[in-house]
Formats: sequence, structure tokens, C-alpha cells
Amino acid sequence: MKSLFLTKIEIDHETAYKAGLRDSYAWHQKTWQAFPGRDGEPRDFLTRLDETDGGFRLLIMSAGEPVRPDWCPECAWQSKSVPDSFFAHGTYRFSLLANPTKKVRSDKSGQLLKNSRRMPLSRREDLLDWLRRKSETAGFTFGFEKTRTVPRPRQTFIKKGEAGVHSATEFVGVLEVTDPEAFQRSAVCGIGPAKAFGFGMLCLSPV
Repeated sequence: MKSLFLTKIEIDHETAYKAGLRDSYAWHQKTWQAFPGRDGEPRDFLTRLDETDGGFRLLIMSAGEPVRPDWCPECAWQSKSVPDSFFAHGTYRFSLLANPTKKVRSDKSGQLLKNSRRMPLSRREDLLDWLRRKSETAGFTFGFEKTRTVPRPRQTFIKKGEAGVHSATEFVGVLEVTDPEAFQRSAVCGIGPAKAFGFGMLCLSPV
């Protein structure tokens, strides 16, 4: 496995506006500029975007070192390698910005749809059950009662002239590692759908 790097970009609203960073798809496209010369290659990085008091904070977890893109001021760029020992702990505080959905194969009348579609989950019980299913293959467990589910604003975007939207929920709590290899793989590859749009990155702090 390549060395992992965690990169943080913090920019104000004016810098984001000048760079054309107006929706999640624009951030997706601009983030690719940190990995030049890779047109057509699979994406091997995760991102998470949070709005701050003065602007935005973008986190990038990547398999390989990124380079600072022109739109990012030098003072706004921080990148460091993640030591292998970081994944040697058994317990972590975690925050996961996710796009929890379920596949729907019929409409409200029960009529089967030609193509299944994804619908967002909103009830706390459904959200925690979604995370439980994901955690079974991601190598960790978590406490239902102590895990917070925080609604986040929906993310709208324009891609190839078509409007789209993603629902968002932040999970915050403490997890216990049950399968170190699967856990590290999930930290690298992400959890759930819409990873290209800033979802699925586990933010971890050892306990």
C-alpha cells in the first residue's frame, strides 16, 4: 500500500468564489488538480468539506502525496504523512460525514420501478442501522446510544448540465476496532455512497 497522506486546505469565502468553488461537484473537480497527470485513472483519495466561520476547510486522505493546486494559497495548505502506527489503536473517537441511502424498487403505490433509485434515510433508527451494516464489513463496532446523528444541509450541484442533490448526516461517537485490516481499508477507501462528492471519510482520533 502507498503511504497515506492527510491534507488540509483552509480558505476564505472570497478565495473559494474566485476559484469557482460553488458546489460539491466543483470542489470534486478542483481537488483532482492536486493529483496531476492522472486523467482516466481511478480515484484513490477521499475528501470532506466543512464550512467554517470564515470560509471552508477541505480534508483530503490520499494514497500518495498530493501537490498544492494553483487555486490554493501556500499559507492555506498543510499536508503530512500518516504513520502506520496510527492504525494500531483499538479505540477511536470518530466523525463520519455520510450519505446514508436505501435502494427503492417500487413507488408509493407499490408499482415496480423500471430502475431502482436511492432514497435518503432520515430517522435516527434507520441511520444507525445503516451505519451498523457498514461497520460489519468496515472492521469496527460502535455504541448506538452514545453515537450522535447530526443532520447536515443537503448538498446541491450541477454536473454536465444536470442538477443533483445529496442528503448528508454526520455520525459522531466512539468506535472499537474488530478487524484491523478491514478497518484500515475502510479508512482508506471510505464508507457509503457519493465518495467523490465529499462523503465517506472517517475522521479519527485515538482514545
